[in-house]
This record gives sequence, C-alpha cells and structure tokens, in this order.
Amino acid sequence: MLLQMVEVLKPVAGRLTGRGRAARLLAEPPRAVVLALCAAVLGLRRAEAWSNPQFWAEDGYFYERSYVTGWHSLYLPYAGYLHAVPRAVATLAVHLDPALAPGFFVLLATLLTLYVSARVLSPRCPLPRYAGLAALAVVLVPDTREVLLNIVNLQWVLAGGLILLLIARDPTGWAQWGHDAGAALFLGLTGPFSILLLPLFVGRAWSRRTIPSAALAALVAACALAQGVCLIMQPSGEPAVPGSWGAARLILPAVAQRIGGSLAMGSLLPQGAGLGVGTLGGILTLAGVGFLAMRPGPMRAERLMLGLAFLAILLASLFRTRGTLHEYFTPHSNSRYMFVPQLLAVWLLVEAACRKGRIATCAAVVLTVSLAVNLPRLREPAYADMQWARYVPKIRAGEALKIPINPPGWILTLPAMPK
Repeated sequence: MLLQMVEVLKPVAGRLTGRGRAARLLAEPPRAVVLALCAAVLGLRRAEAWSNPQFWAEDGYFYERSYVTGWHSLYLPYAGYLHAVPRAVATLAVHLDPALAPGFFVLLATLLTLYVSARVLSPRCPLPRYAGLAALAVVLVPDTREVLLNIVNLQWVLAGGLILLLIARDPTGWAQWGHDAGAALFLGLTGPFSILLLPLFVGRAWSRRTIPSAALAALVAACALAQGVCLIMQPSGEPAVPGSWGAARLILPAVAQRIGGSLAMGSLLPQGAGLGVGTLGGILTLAGVGFLAMRPGPMRAERLMLGLAFLAILLASLFRTRGTLHEYFTPHSNSRYMFVPQLLAVWLLVEAACRKGRIATCAAVVLTVSLAVNLPRLREPAYADMQWARYVPKIRAGEALKIPINPPGWILTLPAMPK
C-alpha cells in the first residue's frame, strides 16, 4: 500500500515547479529550521546572556532558597503564588558546580522558551505554521527588557505555552495525554495564569464535551485552587495602593503606549503623546484586537479564546500595577506585564495575515511595518558583569557571602554551610 502511494505521489511531486516547492516549504517549514531561527534571534537579542551568564533579580532568591532548603523550596510561594518551573530549575542548579549555576539558568530559560515556540509548530496547534511566523513571534515580541533568558520572568513566556494548551486540539495518544497533563501542572503552578485562564478551560471543556478537555480543565482547576490558596494565605507582600480616578485615566494611554504603539511604531513611538491621543490609541488597540478575535471565518472559536486570554491577562496586569501606571510611559519599565498581551496580539495578526482577502493584506502590512520599526530596539542592553567567577571558590568552600547580581544593587546572600 505504501509503495502504491509513493507511485501515485511521484508524478505530483514531479509536476511541482520551483515556485510550488517554495510555497510548500513556506506553508510547512521544517521545525528544526524554525527553532534554529528562534534560537538565533534569542542570541542576537541577548548575546551576552550566553557568553557571560548572569543571575537577574529574583533568580538569586530562587537559587538561595534552594541552596538553603533543597527540595523543600519547590512548594514555597513567592509574591503570593507558586513558581514550579523556576523552583525546579534552581533546585537542580544547586546540585551543579557553582561556576555552572548562572549558565544553567540561562540554558533552561532558552530551552523552555524554544519549547513554547515548538508548541506553535505542533500539528495540534491551530495557529498557522506559515514561515514559522507565529513561532518566531515568541522571541520577537519587541518590549521585553526583563523577560527573555532569565528564570524569574520565564513565567510570562510559559503563560504563552498555557494559552497554546488552551487552543490545542485534544490528545489522541498516551504521549500527547502525558504531555498535556505535565504541561498543565508545571505551567499552571508557575505564576497566577491558571487562575486567570480557568474560566476559558472550563468553557473549552463545556464546548467540546470530550474526556480530554474535561480532564485538562480539572487539572488547571487544581492548579488554580493551589495558587488561590497561596494568594489568600500569603499575599504578595506589596503594599496595597488605592486606586484613583487620576490613575484610571492612564489605563487606555498605557495600553496604547505599550501594546498598539509598541507594535505599530516601535522605536519611532514618541513619549508622552498626550492623554487624549493616548486614550484614542488605547481604544483603537482594544478595538483592533477585538475585531481580529471575533471576526467571522476559520478558527473563530480559538481566536475568541486568544482574545479573552488577552483581556484577562491585560486587566490582571493593569490591576497589579494600578499604583505605578505612570511607569508604562518610561521605556522598559513594567515590560513583563505587557509581554503576553503583545504576543497574543501578534498571534492574532499572524492568523489574519495567513488567510485571503483585504484583512489578510492589512494584517501582513501591519506585521511587516512592525518588524521594520522594531528592529532597532530588539537588541537588549547587556547585563553588567558582576564577576560571578570571583565568588565561586568561596561558594564551594561553603562561606557566608553577599554576591552582587543584576540589576545593579541586587544582592544574593548565601549563608555559611556546614562542611
């Protein structure tokens, strides 16, 4: 039977022109090639992260807790919720030679970021694989000053993986079942996103009425329950900031500045365009995302899920930063909070661009312009070299240390360890 199929396909393959073969290659690019391009983009954006790995901010905290408490750190909340993936990475890192620890953090951050890109290329993912655009979007989100290639902010990239699980087709074999269960648990217990996305997983199960969708919703619900208990029992520790009508006026301009303006104008975006212009820009940004999510056509249910996830995470981020909304108008500040909304907006644009018609043409133009205007700022500033190697012999000796890490001013404190 296989030989017969080959014989039937031979004439078809032979009739393909060079243009036809190129079109087929673009429609279904080799996964390895796309992931290699994603890795190259990460390297170009943060080359020094690979050549001279450094801890960033709470990377040091996760390492210190694992250094002191070992495996017990896996179930310790931080900032009000569990961080399963960063805790697991730190717990593994303390069993390596200290000289390798920062590099191990960067390596795992790289591999897990590429994992999210790889999930876009899965046959179960409904996003188009044309030229690997949706996969490349994961590493090309422009406003990522503190997100890429560190462990503490990897939760924002992995939130994209949880959203891909939300729109994925049901598993058909034990390997796919195992992947979905493991991904739901690890991603659901990393950050608060299982709480935010639980209604969508429940709605997905209700719509599909399949055992896999119901089981996945149950796993995400268990993760959301665990994160919710942590939030109740151990709040974030940040002082509550009362909202004000003055601050609320900045919400739509912040959306315009860090999503619509960031994607459409990039390095050309002026700072402080004015409250009226910013408010209009915010309305247009939300209207554009809403249109792409709800317009008629293929993949409408999945697009609606992406739009609702965009709204849920955006509102949660704005609520979390309600006392510092003014920082959205300072370059690089609060960039982690807008990573997922920007990524979802790009995915919706890519989906639209890969269809036919005027909407597809407009979406393709927006994506092309976005890449062009954002190229100058994709290269992120290098971390300061904090000379980690100087402290490695003392860590090996179990001495009490105070080690400077990035950003400048942060300190990793390690207690003396018994010999």
